[in-house]
Amino acid sequence: MKSYLFKINLSLLLILVASFLFAQTSADIKFEKKVQKFRKVDEGHQLAFTYNFTYTGKEPLTIVPPKVDCTCTKVILPEGKIQSNSTNVITIKFNTKDKIGYQEREVIIQFVSDAMDSRFIEKKLVFKGVVRATQATKDAYKLSQKKK
Repeated sequence: MKSYLFKINLSLLLILVASFLFAQTSADIKFEKKVQKFRKVDEGHQLAFTYNFTYTGKEPLTIVPPKVDCTCTKVILPEGKIQSNSTNVITIKFNTKDKIGYQEREVIIQFVSDAMDSRFIEKKLVFKGVVRATQATKDAYKLSQKKK
């Protein structure tokens, strides 16, 4: 009986160790730059940020579509699975319309593979800078202050 339990425990331990050996890690995904700054821009511009990354893991990865704070931010992901030893690009577009002042936005990217058993690798991408109000926005603000 003890021999039987020992074999079961040993089998479970081997399965557990094997799953960790084949699991992808955060170190397998390296971004050239995870934080990007933009100079002062006038309200209404469409900005685009490209985030290049290299994946060196063994199993193909899928990127889960990220949730963003507002409709002003769009994320364009690579199509298909991310293959081992590949370089890829994620593009983030930011519409500055009605976004005035200092802006700092985070986009959480989640990577998953079939071998990861529904666990995610998360990477945070950030862009930040200042958006200047247009003259029309300034005039509208002044008019709204007079009505108060």
